[in-house]
Amino acid sequence: MATAPKRRKYNDSYIEYGFTVVRNSGIEKPQCVICCDTLSGESMKPSKLKRHLETRHPEYLEKDPSFFKRKEDVLKRSRLDITGAYHQQSFACIEASYVVSFRIARAKKPHTIGEDLILPCSKDIVRLVFGDEHARKLSSIPLSNDTVQRRISEMSNNILMQVVKQLKSSPFKLFSLQLDESTDVSSCSQLLVYVRYVHEKKFKEEFLLCRELETTAKAQDVFKLIDSFFQDNKIEWKDLCGICTDGAPAMLGSRSGFQKLVKDRSPEVTSTHCMIHRQALACKTMPAQLLTVMTLVIKIVNFIKSSALNTRLFRELCEGMAASHQTLLFHTQVRWLSKGNVLKRVLELLPEIKLFLGQHGKH
Repeated sequence: MATAPKRRKYNDSYIEYGFTVVRNSGIEKPQCVICCDTLSGESMKPSKLKRHLETRHPEYLEKDPSFFKRKEDVLKRSRLDITGAYHQQSFACIEASYVVSFRIARAKKPHTIGEDLILPCSKDIVRLVFGDEHARKLSSIPLSNDTVQRRISEMSNNILMQVVKQLKSSPFKLFSLQLDESTDVSSCSQLLVYVRYVHEKKFKEEFLLCRELETTAKAQDVFKLIDSFFQDNKIEWKDLCGICTDGAPAMLGSRSGFQKLVKDRSPEVTSTHCMIHRQALACKTMPAQLLTVMTLVIKIVNFIKSSALNTRLFRELCEGMAASHQTLLFHTQVRWLSKGNVLKRVLELLPEIKLFLGQHGKH
């Protein structure tokens, strides 16, 4: 007759590995005071507890037992009972709230979609597949409009802190900026800034900030905004080695331009002109042969896209021929890559365009 396995009892010395104890149905289980994970009763061995600390939390290997004791006191105050079930469930719900908020932000959806759509749909799926009891557990996941907004702001601030920390810990203590000011469809003037620095022996480029210029978009306004950001994050102007802008007078002015204001703070800064803007200027003048092709393509696209009837007929033709696309693209002067996108789409739909023009008597 098989005997029940011997269960180890918790020893106070296990706190040096970062573990306290919880009791569930009379069984003692080790709980990590850092990540709050509860291991099985069979893991109540010093070797397994030490392995958890080494693999999951190697940064705490050199900590004194007093550090883990303080963590244990905080953990016990946050639990409602000795089993730790409430804390584990609460931790999982908060983690789920962050995961959903991250997906909402990445999909660029309104914050209310979490409470109005995602949570009700999740409850319906869980109720139909697993039953009402499991569906009720989802009600404790915080996904209100304010909560999702707060989660996204916290994640954004955390990313910014990581970038600033890497920026300050760069081995050469130097970085460069690339910035551009543009007005979106709602007439909102926005300033975008990218930063490049050395991290782990590699050049790294990250998005640093995006701020709204509430009134004017002069050089003083741009400089004041960036200077305020540097002060808030304790970034030194003397560590700036390069700056890249477009050719706007507010950026290149020799007396009060943005680059002049930056050089007053950091005289060794190297100024460069944005490559994309140079290519945009180059695309305004095209060789005669290329210009002829582009003019013809624009005429074809305008003939199909400018008429609502032709657009519907062309879409139906493409669907009937199982084409990879159903619409053409308009050309715009704002983005220089649009010319390439227009030509590529016309080439991909060339058989459908030939048939459509033939049906309408166009050569």
